[in-house]
Amino acid sequence: MATVIKYVTKMLLLVASLLFFSCTSSTSLQEYLVEGAQRSDFISVDLPASILKIDQESLTKEQKEAYKSVKKLNVLILPLKDDNQAVYNEERMRVNEILKSGKYQDLMRINDKHMKGVIKYLGTDEEIDELILFGSSDDKGFALVRVLGKDMKPENMSTLIEALQRSNIDEASLGGLKQFF
Repeated sequence: MATVIKYVTKMLLLVASLLFFSCTSSTSLQEYLVEGAQRSDFISVDLPASILKIDQESLTKEQKEAYKSVKKLNVLILPLKDDNQAVYNEERMRVNEILKSGKYQDLMRINDKHMKGVIKYLGTDEEIDELILFGSSDDKGFALVRVLGKDMKPENMSTLIEALQRSNIDEASLGGLKQFF
């Protein structure tokens, strides 16, 4: 009987420790976006890819493929104001910690005199499930963009950016995004 109690106790401790270590207290990027959307100091916009209104007749085959692969964009902006410098610094560090979690792979880093940024992704080198763009400027604030899609390919994303530069995007539906940039 004593061996059965010891065995059950060991099993319970094992299960409890597995549950304890599997429940992390770190925030996921999705949780951070949802949390930020509920705060008044952030600007949050969820955009379907259809809002981009790209004339598909003028696109190359690669641009069409890239455009069709993008489904949704989640945008979260924290504009820098005179009274929120401490909030900006804290939130920028939180996003950096989330992106350093090891879950995301680096695609590109941007570092110039006006802005620092990073582009990361989830998925494989052949197929991106989620593309993350994070840029910060010590005089404007930061923007976090999460691009969701299906069968997105890294090599086609640059061609999509070219097409976006020539597109007729409905600026009213972008909220404060244009003012930030």
